Amino acid sequence: MSSIVIQSSNVLCAIGRGSQQAWASARAGIARIVNSGVMDGRFDPIQMGLVPEDALGQLTPDISRLPLPTRARRMLRLATPALQGLSVDTSAPMRLFLGAPRLTPAEAPWLRHFPQYLQTLSGLPIDVARSIVIPQGRAAALLALEAAVNALQEDASSPVIVGGVDSFLDLRLLSALSDEGRVLGPRIMDGFIPGEGAAFLVVASSDTGIRIDAVANFDDPGHRYGSAPARGEGLAEALNVLRGRLPASIPPVGVTFAGFNGEGFEAKLWGVAQLRHRDFFAPDMALEHPADKYGDAGAATGAILSAIATVALRDTSRAGPALVWAASDYDPRACALLSVSP
Repeated sequence: MSSIVIQSSNVLCAIGRGSQQAWASARAGIARIVNSGVMDGRFDPIQMGLVPEDALGQLTPDISRLPLPTRARRMLRLATPALQGLSVDTSAPMRLFLGAPRLTPAEAPWLRHFPQYLQTLSGLPIDVARSIVIPQGRAAALLALEAAVNALQEDASSPVIVGGVDSFLDLRLLSALSDEGRVLGPRIMDGFIPGEGAAFLVVASSDTGIRIDAVANFDDPGHRYGSAPARGEGLAEALNVLRGRLPASIPPVGVTFAGFNGEGFEAKLWGVAQLRHRDFFAPDMALEHPADKYGDAGAATGAILSAIATVALRDTSRAGPALVWAASDYDPRACALLSVSP
């Protein structure tokens, strides 16, 4: 019986054009954090992890004329080359399950048209009618991966493209986060470096590829903006769900690609999860935190981590199984376990 696997991936972020380059840069400790042209409230430049202009895609004249906000345009220019770099069979339409920033339909009516825009810009045969956008922030791409696994278990006739894209290069967004004291700077120690990126995975039912052992999520009432006590239990609860979907014979986790973004909130989530599930992790487990090289990639986080995890497992630079996790500012905490197919 075939497994659900990741057949190929592609990444575009500040440290790489492609999954292999991004992982090689992360392993080498190469960071691409720069002083941006955006100032905070005290006129200090905000440090960001930005993709170079020459790596971004271009909009068609028709899409350029649409009344799209700056963030939407940037996201389209990030996602297009990341999609085009996938190794994928283009002979049949494919569903796209896309993780996106947490925006309501009223805030961003353009989100529901994103698969259609990407179909036009990338030239890939995206089945727009059966594609979905999951606007849930940092955990969104892993939620999209879980949805893709469920969809393939019902209909494995064609692969699903799973991805995430986001950018913090938006003046209104940066101003709001700066006012909250969340942007790392000379006066803010418990903050994050805003970044951006896009990553996509080709997920299919197959005998070859990086096997997706399980994906799970949990809605944490104690999230950053919630009214419930923030006990940091959400990721531990998501791991409970994940472990319930795994066979008893699964070996301990050999490497974790963590969804840290530099803030203490995510560190607390991981601390609680690691303590409560200490038997799940190998004693010599490696912990990877690549976002300290390219900043917080928002809704692209889970897809970027999954993409570089597949490279690390394929080239045996890290021993599996590989745990990937990401946590949104709001409710969702999500995780996936990946292994090399026998």
